[in-house]
Amino acid sequence: MKSKDHDEQLRQFFQHHPLENPQYLKKYVREHPTNKMAWYLLGREYDAQGKQGKALYCYTQAGEIYEAFENQTIAVSPESQQSLRQWEQLGKKKKLQQRIRWAALTVLMVLGILLTPELNKEKDRPVAALPEGMTQDQVQETKVYYVTGSRNKENTAAALQEMLLKERVNRYAILAYGKPTEDGKWISWSKSPQILLSVEGKEDAATQQIQYHDAESCSCQPSDATKPQAIFRAWAEQREQELVLRSALTSYKQKYSKLPESLEELSQPYPKNMLPGVTPFMEELYKQSKAAEATEPAAGEPGKAQPNDTGVLPSEPSGNNTSPVGTGGLVKPLTEPLRIVVDKTSHRLALVSGQLIVRSYPVGLGAERTPEGTFEISEKVRNPNGKSNGEFGSRGMTLSDTQYAIHGTNKPSSIEKDQSLGCIRMLKEDVEELFDMVPMGTPVTIGKGLLPSEVKRGKPVFELPMNTEETNPGKVYKWLN
Repeated sequence: MKSKDHDEQLRQFFQHHPLENPQYLKKYVREHPTNKMAWYLLGREYDAQGKQGKALYCYTQAGEIYEAFENQTIAVSPESQQSLRQWEQLGKKKKLQQRIRWAALTVLMVLGILLTPELNKEKDRPVAALPEGMTQDQVQETKVYYVTGSRNKENTAAALQEMLLKERVNRYAILAYGKPTEDGKWISWSKSPQILLSVEGKEDAATQQIQYHDAESCSCQPSDATKPQAIFRAWAEQREQELVLRSALTSYKQKYSKLPESLEELSQPYPKNMLPGVTPFMEELYKQSKAAEATEPAAGEPGKAQPNDTGVLPSEPSGNNTSPVGTGGLVKPLTEPLRIVVDKTSHRLALVSGQLIVRSYPVGLGAERTPEGTFEISEKVRNPNGKSNGEFGSRGMTLSDTQYAIHGTNKPSSIEKDQSLGCIRMLKEDVEELFDMVPMGTPVTIGKGLLPSEVKRGKPVFELPMNTEETNPGKVYKWLN
């Protein structure tokens, strides 16, 4: 042992007054078996208790420290030798027992991690701290819009007018500035928006309170934005789960011309596996929407809201999503079903909702061998060809029943390069997140000059619980890797 390490051990050792605390001595020699001073002092303690066998064992471990303090060599009689051997055997037995206990504990911990739903695949986002006086249900009723284009007084006033015409604000509404991507063509969901103003709902719409939180948007002294920022964070944390559920219900209806009777129909075994599973929050959303649907008036009853095109999870107005981002407009974020855009120029794959980029990943392509056009995910399979580390990685999504697919790879160095035979290669963590977020039937557009080069992953990574069998051992996949 280096002298400075030994000195540090002694300094820590004597800080705890070891002569007054025998239990500390025992613990210390277990943690620092090379500290001979500790062994010597523990031996003295056993000597005082008349435990000669234990004392002799400790003196033997102390070696030259014992001889220096006692001014004699360690005398070991035949009887003492026998006691010493017994003590050593007892020590070995205790060490073995301790190792067994630790091994058993490790196994239990591993099993706990594997079997506990909250740690395995539950993956609900952590609930943000709510503003004082607000419940999660009230936050759920909050309306959020993004204004695009320039952040100025004129755009904000026009967006506010449009927002209030579209919505009756029962609880709370927020108008925020959707931050554009680096190419100016999209809005980034992963970048926290600038809160421009908030509206607190009142029974009388004429008395609604409008608070401005951005000087450029009102040419005024802005009020504190702490409350709307907290409300937005709590609102945003669950929106991705709602978006995935809404997208899956839309895809299911397009495929089967009806909505599922229950959420279990979204997580059927391969090949009908829309989603691996659903979270408790998604289940609660579905229950609430079904309950609301049951109390809706008959179709055509005047003055009453009518069922939306999905029948559940109200399809809220999304604003002017057809105009370019830079021209200004009002956008309701994450209300349009998910779709995939692949850019062959920037080697990016983006998951988008309307004008918002929800995720953006680097991908490997095949240059002109990767086809351009519009496709859809026609098949989702976990561990293609029975492997999680094979040439297609741990997940695969076939495009329109062709030999092209979005899949993982065992050649991560090929990402952002044109080395495939036409398929779209992704890193393991990226393709697994995408697999959980997109249902079967998701549209896929492949082209050039469509996306910025920014990479935006989930924080935390989006995962769904695995409640169904998604492998297909009866098929050998021969995608154009």
